[in-house]
Amino acid sequence: MSKGKEKCEILKAIRTYVADKYGVEYSPTECTHEGECRGTCPKCDAELAELQKRLEAKGIYDISEDAKLSDLVRNYLNQDNNSVPMPDEDFERTEDLPIPLQGDIAVVEEGQVPDQPLEGDMSITTPHEDKKLFMECSIAGISFHDIDDIWNELQVGTKLALVRHKDNAYDKNAVAVALVGDYDGNPADFDFDFILGYIPRKCNEALAAMLDMGWQDMFETEICELKEHVPYSDRIHISIYIKNKKSGHDEPEMKDNRLRMVVITEEDKWRHLSEQLWQKGYTYFRWGGFPPWELDLPSKGDKVVFLYHDGERYFMYLMQTIAIGEQSIPFLEDVNELYQVDDCTVYVLSNVVGPIDIENNELKLPRELLKGKRQPDERVSQSLSDKLMNIFIGHQYS
Repeated sequence: MSKGKEKCEILKAIRTYVADKYGVEYSPTECTHEGECRGTCPKCDAELAELQKRLEAKGIYDISEDAKLSDLVRNYLNQDNNSVPMPDEDFERTEDLPIPLQGDIAVVEEGQVPDQPLEGDMSITTPHEDKKLFMECSIAGISFHDIDDIWNELQVGTKLALVRHKDNAYDKNAVAVALVGDYDGNPADFDFDFILGYIPRKCNEALAAMLDMGWQDMFETEICELKEHVPYSDRIHISIYIKNKKSGHDEPEMKDNRLRMVVITEEDKWRHLSEQLWQKGYTYFRWGGFPPWELDLPSKGDKVVFLYHDGERYFMYLMQTIAIGEQSIPFLEDVNELYQVDDCTVYVLSNVVGPIDIENNELKLPRELLKGKRQPDERVSQSLSDKLMNIFIGHQYS
């Protein structure tokens, strides 16, 4: 099988896995393309866009914590040579010049994946490698971001951050490049005046897709070449690497993935919750208390189990926190709920799996917990969290 076809099959496996796990309808169409395959095409891109749209409709925006999915993505990214699908050069030359990206002048920067990676074959990892080269390119549009003011601060090896700019008016796949110290990791709150420029349009599509799916921590970016007395389009060149997940360098702090739980004891409240999820796909609560620093309430992305016990069976939803505080405004029927004078704030949650129901003998919960738990201000034990996740996963694939 050709490299391009292998990539196509991996991408199809990624889409199928995501759809199955998160309960999204997806039926890949049969590929009828004959001849050389580049690994992706407009049909594949359309399927991915539709899948992302359906995930977002369920309030699912970040699926980066899935270990199996991360492996699939790394498998795709680590395919050597043409890791980023490039447009046909003849088409690039004959097409009308693209709409300028943030005022970029009429020079189309060359973004490229080198035929020979800097250190051997990209498909081979040695015990000493902690990252692999994904792509190299120049930075586009730097003439519009006061690069001369900070030129003396830049050097080869300077660490950079990739920031997805979804609201860019000129390019739906825009990926900005910023100094690491200027970016706190949240693109929604980032001031795009503080960037060096953008990844060139012709090689940003695959990168944008990966960032949209939550794999920003997979990449490491740095300056690989600086040229002062040349056109702006050629002044800064960068290398983007894929970090080896087994590397001992720069390992992120282990995240506590234990589940949280809300136990509802009144049947009418459980029915109301179920109706909200059925009608809207999400629901919201006001949680909090004083002093707030003694509470461990969910962060965005945290998962919460909602449970009701009728004496004979357990009924459960696995939900994910998708908005907190002012981020909740688009979901509220009455925005004044956000500004009530108390120690609480609004949390919006979307259904991931459920409803499911199981018999008493399938799950043993502490009697105290079954008396009710109004808000998820602490995590359950690791053993209970694992047990619950196994139940939800088993239900998802049954």
